[in-house]
Amino acid sequence: MIDGTNAIWAQVTAVVLIVLGAGAVLLAYRMWSRHRRMRLIPAIGAAGCYALTIVVMILGNVPVSEPPPTPAAPSIAPSSAGAGSSAGTGQTSSPAATTPAGPRCWAASRQPVDCREKHRFEELLGATNCDQATVVRFLGGSPAIDVVTARGVTAPGGGCAVQTADDQMGSAQNVLQQGTAAGWRRCFDRRTQSAVNCSQLHSREYVATGSTRRPTPDECVAAAATYLNQLPANLVDDLVVGVKDVPSGNPDPARCTIDARGNQLLDDSVRSLGVRPVPIHTT
Repeated sequence: MIDGTNAIWAQVTAVVLIVLGAGAVLLAYRMWSRHRRMRLIPAIGAAGCYALTIVVMILGNVPVSEPPPTPAAPSIAPSSAGAGSSAGTGQTSSPAATTPAGPRCWAASRQPVDCREKHRFEELLGATNCDQATVVRFLGGSPAIDVVTARGVTAPGGGCAVQTADDQMGSAQNVLQQGTAAGWRRCFDRRTQSAVNCSQLHSREYVATGSTRRPTPDECVAAAATYLNQLPANLVDDLVVGVKDVPSGNPDPARCTIDARGNQLLDDSVRSLGVRPVPIHTT
């Protein structure tokens, strides 16, 4: 690249030298016959001016080499509070690692505890409705089919929470997707006439239909088929499908039953049974 300033000054200098050279030529012409001893001086001066003119024009138009551009320093995003720059070094310390706040948990006494410790309540972050369908979805199940022991309540700190029947450790989110999740499902033991979770010996397991109205026997057979992942007709030697005796409009989602036939008991949930053997308890 040619420097513009150098080129301008070269042109000005060349004009001056050309004018001087012309004057020297005129002087040499006049002195040529009158002063024979000094007539070569203006001629030599004119030649020198023209020679310098050529040199100046050449040097004034020589490209100027520029130093390679200095690579731009990488931009560093401003660190969060408490992670500022190190004084005098130009180095920026890495921002402290942060993690999003998790749900809050409370013990049975309603005192706040770490969710990794034993607790009875777990906050439903972002929930706007504390109904049973919200709880089942949080647990990883389907409100149209799953009946659980946990229920939705108002959290001790406000908002919605899952209340479990027993102390839990760790989050209950998506627990229904772990195996049969029998400990979270609601069953019934006819020997004691009491509700139990399905990991205990039981004679009946409850199924939802996604509706609060009383279902028909055919609707319960269809719901049981989805729940079992198997046609109930293929399991008639061990299981019986029935309609739960509950009036329409009752908020309890349980609407259908799957009973162990006769005096048999079950020792696990029949959820997603498929082609597995029916979990009949043997002594």
